[in-house]
This record gives sequence, C-alpha cells and structure tokens, in this order.
Amino acid sequence: MRGPSVAYADMLTQPAVPMSTAAARELVTILKAEAGIRIDPSNTQFISYRLDRRVTALGLDDYDQYLLHLQSPEGPAEIQRLVESLATHTTSFFREKAHFDWLDTVGLPKLIEAGAGRAHPLVVWSAACSSGLELWSAGIVLDRYSHKVQGGLRWGLVGTDISAAILRKARLGIYSSSELSGLSFDLRSDYLLRSKPGARISPKQRVYRIAPALRNRAHFSSANLLGKLEGQVPLADVVFLRNVLIYFTAEDRIRAIRNVMQCLRPGGYLLLGHSDNLRSLPEGLTPAGTAVFRKD
Repeated sequence: MRGPSVAYADMLTQPAVPMSTAAARELVTILKAEAGIRIDPSNTQFISYRLDRRVTALGLDDYDQYLLHLQSPEGPAEIQRLVESLATHTTSFFREKAHFDWLDTVGLPKLIEAGAGRAHPLVVWSAACSSGLELWSAGIVLDRYSHKVQGGLRWGLVGTDISAAILRKARLGIYSSSELSGLSFDLRSDYLLRSKPGARISPKQRVYRIAPALRNRAHFSSANLLGKLEGQVPLADVVFLRNVLIYFTAEDRIRAIRNVMQCLRPGGYLLLGHSDNLRSLPEGLTPAGTAVFRKD
C-alpha cells in the first residue's frame, strides 16, 4: 500500500461525477476506518479522479448515491473497491537501495549466524508489498547470498497488501519494461523471463516475468496492517514496512508496528522507510542501522 498522488494523465481530465465536500469527508472517514489511510477531504479532485469510473459503472449520478450504496448489502465488497481505488502503489526494484545493501552485508550474515536459513527457513516479509518489486528485490539478494553459502540456505518470501488487485499483479510477477528501472542488465538476465518478440510487438511493449527461482519461493496474501496479523503471516526474520506509515495517524503507526512485531522472530529486523519519521517506537525494538530496528 502506498500513499496518494495524482498522475499527470489524470490532471488532463475533469471529474465526471460531482462531489461535495461533505461526501468527500465521509469517504475519507470510511477509508481511514478501513485501512488507516489519511487523505485530506478537501482534495476532492484526487478522490473523484480515483472513484469516478467506479461510480459511473454503478450507474450512479453523484457521490451521495455512492455513499448510500456503501450502506447497502453490497456495501462491504464496494468498500474494498473504494480502498483499492484510493490506495496508490508506488514502488520500484531496489528502492532505497541502502536497505538491500545492509541486508546483504549485515542483516543476512547476522541472521544466518543465529541459525536462520538452517534451523528454520529464513523468511523475508514485505508487509505492504504493492506490485511485488520490493519483495522480488529482497529475493534476488537472498538467492545470490544463498549461492555463496556452503550447502545453500532454506528461505522464503511473503508479500501482503490490502489490495486484492495489486496482489494479483504481484503474484503473477509480470512487468513492463518501464517497471524495470533499478534492475541492472545482469540481474534482468538472471531473474527475468522475456516475452518473445513478435511482428506486432515493439521492444517497449514486451513484458517480463519473474523467474521461477523466485516465484516458487513466494507466497502472497491479503492483510490489513491495522488488523490481526498473527496466525495469518509466517514468522519472519526480516520485515520491510516502508513508506506506508507516513499515511497513518501517530496512533495507527504504533498499532501497525505492534501488529507486525507479533509476526517477527526475536532477533529479527524491521526495516522502515527513510521517510517514516517516527517520534517513538514500541518497546522491544533496538536501532540497528538507518531505519533498521532489531526485535529484542
């Protein structure tokens, strides 16, 4: 899950469905209650850009009717679509690369020394995985490191997000050439399968799929960071929880971190985004690097 931004293409089009400030206020209240995401209710342009197509598909004339629809028997399913429409997923391969360098040179050696990868599978969890690029980046680091260890390692990947639609994309692991920034040519050769060129397919239209060496080790599922996670997610040794907490209230940030900590092994590491400037952290976490914390 990632925070809101208005795409340039969106700025060229005026909203098709009228939205009042009162309707916007009710919609962002629902979004906050369901997913913890905060959006300024005065930003009606962004909200309507994201929801216009859905409201039109339902044959509704305005957002007052849409709010009534959210209270109907079809409401729970529609609220999920509301969350998916307003949650923007911004990610890339090896985003904030310093964390992946730390994982390779510091995190993995310490975890393996403590028995991870041998006594139990070493699990990396991307807790707001978006389209999967963060998790696949961690998988590349793990796979390459495993080949340097005599006998190899037992390891796995877990990705969760609140959006069912974005999870389908992550699970498929299929990306366009424009989504490959941050991935070197060598890594593309090792970890991507390229679609075959055709007479009607230009190089820019080709798609790439994550290789089975990574896909076969990954598991994706839906999860709300503000809900119960224990029992839904395997115990992880490393958790990426980056660039999502900034869209939560201070209270919800602590709540989300505590929920995630319940699924983090003692001695494991929690990686926050460099923009997730938190004034305080729950007890039981010790700084172990830049935006890296170790669970006591």
